[in-house]
Amino acid sequence: MKKTGLTERIEVSMDKCKACKRCEVACIAAHHGITFKEALKSRNIFAPRVHVIKTDVFKSQVRCHQCNPAPCCQVCPTHAITQNGDGTIVTNEHLCAACKMCIAACPYGAISLENLEMPEDYVPSDVPAAIRQTAASCDMCRHWREENGKEITACMEACPAQCLTLVCSDGRVIHAPKPEKKAKAEAE
Repeated sequence: MKKTGLTERIEVSMDKCKACKRCEVACIAAHHGITFKEALKSRNIFAPRVHVIKTDVFKSQVRCHQCNPAPCCQVCPTHAITQNGDGTIVTNEHLCAACKMCIAACPYGAISLENLEMPEDYVPSDVPAAIRQTAASCDMCRHWREENGKEITACMEACPAQCLTLVCSDGRVIHAPKPEKKAKAEAE
């Protein structure tokens, strides 16, 4: 696939990141339709599509860079990961064979495997819910943003350090608003 200009992407200011991992929890909540609190309790069940790395030298969020052309798409044998004409990377979890070739091909280490529960009609009634794995990477919260009327991603919204910015395909840069402070309880 030839380069078609800018693809929407998230940029991180490593000097601002506190490695709090709120972005990871918000990602889980957005992609599984659960609250932030429920996602916090489910971190060992669901995989976030963004990951925080912390070393002695830096702290940063690792996520899909929306490469164009994308190596993960080029190596996927089942075509579960594809790239639209506008450069958007899309994963069809139902086609994924969990072969991990995309994980090996990603230069940023931004793809992981996530456990998915199989649909009830796919699993015999005498077998408990079956689980299978599928590739998961940042999809820029496209579905979540559309569903909730949001301009920014869930990780941007949750970041208290405001270290994430959204670079739109038209070149606009959107900064996350300052997080809302919780209202103080009124003194009785």
